[in-house]
Amino acid sequence: MLSAERRNELVRLIRDEGVGEVAELARLIQVSPSTVRRDLTALEKAGTLVRVHGGAVLAGPSDGPTDEPVPFDRRQAHAREKDALADAAMELVMPGSTLLVTGGTTSEALVRRLDRVEGLTVVTNSLTIASLLSDRVDTEVVVLGGYLRHGENSLLGHLTHLAMAELSVDQAIVTTYGISRHGLTGSNIAEADTDRFLLEAVPRIVVLADGSKFARTGGIRIVGLDRVSTVVTDASAPEAELATLREQGIDVIRG
Repeated sequence: MLSAERRNELVRLIRDEGVGEVAELARLIQVSPSTVRRDLTALEKAGTLVRVHGGAVLAGPSDGPTDEPVPFDRRQAHAREKDALADAAMELVMPGSTLLVTGGTTSEALVRRLDRVEGLTVVTNSLTIASLLSDRVDTEVVVLGGYLRHGENSLLGHLTHLAMAELSVDQAIVTTYGISRHGLTGSNIAEADTDRFLLEAVPRIVVLADGSKFARTGGIRIVGLDRVSTVVTDASAPEAELATLREQGIDVIRG
């Protein structure tokens, strides 16, 4: 296979899968990992893709338009399912615990219910989440600093990482752009990079994902399924995907 044909095939594979890992790409096109790395480097220089740890994703603006709906639209979509997921997730929230809650409309549904549990501390990089908790005097709120991603009200980057490094959290309850055999994936590079760092510091990850999240894969891998403890979902989630989660030792709760 000529280098141009090989690179076109790499781009196709990454587009189809959402993310390309070097070892898997090498296996699929039957070349050495070092050849794949050289091709990925060349494609990155051409602006076609972006190298990430262990592989690559298709290039795109780090904070520009994606196919992710704006927050208002997401609040309207699957509203009843999100309420059901939030109710089910509350069974996992222990009194006196410290939670990491990242942004998302299902997360917002969850935090509106946190007054049911005493003695909580909520750590978040979402200004929206912090605002929803601002009148809960019995809930401690820690806001992680960082630069503001406009439109999402999330705080990202190195300052967020520094703040999280000073904290000890019992579990994270998070939403995701997509969930698949690749794990949790995102559609925005800066957001996904911060989410990845935050989740690396947490011993237990609970994911809130309605059935629509199983139908798509974002371009940036955040964490693998091996890091997920529990997935809270609804009746629309495909049973085959849930079986894969259970095979990985993940608890599945239907809201």
